[in-house]
Amino acid sequence: MFSSGQDPYDPNRGGVPSPRGMSDFNARFEAMGPDAPMPAKVVTTRMLMYIGGACGVLLSLIFLLPLAFPTDMMAQALDEQTALMAEEGVEMVMDVETMRALMAVYALVTGLYGVASLMLGRRLARRTVGAYWGVVVFQGLAGLFLLWNVLGGGLLMLVPLGFTCWMLANMFSKEGRAHYGLL
Repeated sequence: MFSSGQDPYDPNRGGVPSPRGMSDFNARFEAMGPDAPMPAKVVTTRMLMYIGGACGVLLSLIFLLPLAFPTDMMAQALDEQTALMAEEGVEMVMDVETMRALMAVYALVTGLYGVASLMLGRRLARRTVGAYWGVVVFQGLAGLFLLWNVLGGGLLMLVPLGFTCWMLANMFSKEGRAHYGLL
C-alpha cells in the first residue's frame, strides 16, 4: 500500500506511479534519452564552472594591474611595505623584478584556469564523453592543486577545494554519468 492508502496498480488511478519521486530509481533511463534535459547536478557544476571561470579571469586582470605601473613607482610601494613589515619584525627579501615576475605568473595561472573553466562549462551543454572527461580531469587536477595548498598551510583553500569536490561528486553521480552515456 502507498502512504495514501491506495493500491499503486489500481487501473482507476492510471497504473504505476512515476518513479521520479524515488531517489535515483529511474535516473539512468530518463537521463539517457536524446531529448532529456541536463540533470540538476550537471547544471550546478556548469554554473559553478562559469562562476569560477569569471572569477579566475577577473583575478588575472587584477594581478596584471600592478604590471601597468612604472618600475620606480612599484619600487617605492615595495619599500613602504618592507618598512611596515620591518616594524612587525618580519623581514621581506624581494626586489621589484621578482615581484613583477610573481604577478605575471599569478595572472597567467588564474587566467588559464578561468578561460579553461569557461570553455569547459560551455562544452558541458554538448553531450559528449570528451566534455564529461574534460571536466572531470580539469576538476581533478584543480582539486589536487588545492589539496597541495591546504597541506602546505593555506587553510583558505578549503573553500574552493570543497566546491571542486562537490563538482566532481556531481559529475560522478548516476544522473551525470547517464546524461553523457557512461552507465
